Formats: sequence, C-alpha cells, structure tokens
Amino acid sequence: ASWGGDTNETASVDMKKAIRNIQAILNNNGFDAGAPDGVMGAKTTAAIKAFQESIGLEATGLVDDRLVKELLERNG
Repeated sequence: ASWGGDTNETASVDMKKAIRNIQAILNNNGFDAGAPDGVMGAKTTAAIKAFQESIGLEATGLVDDRLVKELLERNG
C-alpha cells in the first residue's frame, strides 16, 4: 500500500497520525515541516526532500519505508 494513498488508513496505520509523527520528527531535526497537522502540504514535502537530500537519498518528497526508517533512527 502506498503512503500517499487516498485513504487515511493503510492496514492498521492511521495515516494522519503517521504524517503528524513524521512532521514532528522532521521539525525536531531542524527541517521545517510546519505545524504537525497530519496533512502532506508543500512545507512537509519540502522538509522531506531536504531531509532525504541531507542523508544522501533521492529527494522525492515521498513518504516510503526507507524515509520512515531513517526518521525513526533519529527520533531516539
């Protein structure tokens, strides 16, 4: 299932909550994703791209398993 699908849930994952967590981790690591509101807006996409670029990943701005793994490693 895609992270950016039309639904707010994939399997048992609440996508709005997942995006809020991603935004909070990005903000805590110096990447301005805006207010953690659970919405994939332009600021969140730009922050994801900047984060991806900073760790040597392709800057797609998309939420995928690799992005989530890398963010979780920095959330400790």
